[in-house]
Amino acid sequence: MTDLFKPNRRHLLTLAAGAAAAPFAPAILRAQEASGRVVMSTWGGDYAKLLTQNIEDPLLKPKGLEVVQDAGTEPTRVAKSIAQRRLPRGSVDVICVQAPAAYDLEDAGMLEPLDEGKVPNLKYVQPTFATPYSIPHIYSPQVIAYSPERVKTPPKSYTEMEAYGGKVGILDNSYIWVAMAAALKQQGDPGKIAEVKASMEKLVKAGAKIYTSTEAFAPGIKSGEIDVGLVWHARVLFWNKGGVEMTSSFPAEGCMTYVSSMCVLKNAPNKAAAFAYINAALDPRAQRGFADSMGYQPTITNAALEGEVAKRLAMPEGTKLLPAPYPQLSAVRDDMNDWWRRTLERR
Repeated sequence: MTDLFKPNRRHLLTLAAGAAAAPFAPAILRAQEASGRVVMSTWGGDYAKLLTQNIEDPLLKPKGLEVVQDAGTEPTRVAKSIAQRRLPRGSVDVICVQAPAAYDLEDAGMLEPLDEGKVPNLKYVQPTFATPYSIPHIYSPQVIAYSPERVKTPPKSYTEMEAYGGKVGILDNSYIWVAMAAALKQQGDPGKIAEVKASMEKLVKAGAKIYTSTEAFAPGIKSGEIDVGLVWHARVLFWNKGGVEMTSSFPAEGCMTYVSSMCVLKNAPNKAAAFAYINAALDPRAQRGFADSMGYQPTITNAALEGEVAKRLAMPEGTKLLPAPYPQLSAVRDDMNDWWRRTLERR
């Protein structure tokens, strides 16, 4: 695997422009001291259900921790956290976001620093994924998913997928990943997403289907509304288990690596419980559970997969996994978000 970018401290990004982070006393609480309630800001759907199945019920409830899920789209949940950033105590303890958004929140000074004293299982995180402000919960390569029934010659690049026009599916909440794939193929640099606006506008105008939830992608393939689309390989495996006929094609130019992160907000009302939650997310039982049930790869060194699960999640030899270029994304994110909304409104 190609080493992923390891972020350092950066300039405040525009999502929090003008917002001075309120001072907070350093946390001295540890995961082992957890009690009470922990509020988890997360996506809904399958992911939320599997948090309950693999982390909350087996690992936290026996310790007396009550978990409350605050489910919603990532932009809505991030906006809520930003709105509460000056409060001494916010309403959320742990927030689940894609890794680029975690980078943004750290840039805005909103995240609690993490270490092995607070989160003991951090010592097992693969160095490739380690950051001082979040835990990498799970990861998966972005692939071209397609219907093997209707697509006889699998697309091997973004350009070949793009040729399917109105039979392409795009996840609205992950459009930035589609832009990175386009930039990787067309510009040779996944960070040059502003340069592929015209290409993506052409795809939208050709009738590409935009799905507001990840869960809607599989029915689109199954019904024949779409034939291809970019999505995480884990999702293809997960939907296969659910009976949807779908196959992954790994782009020859390389696969962008999706990482789902968990972060503790600086004004979390129960930091000890928050540390306990993310520590449990790095437990080998939880990591293997997500691998088996949802197809995501573990991010820790002590959760090697075996047997049928290892075989099912194995990637083709020579697969190139590429990191999301966090600094470049942050620099243009607001402009890209505005452009994407306008593009969809003009359809």
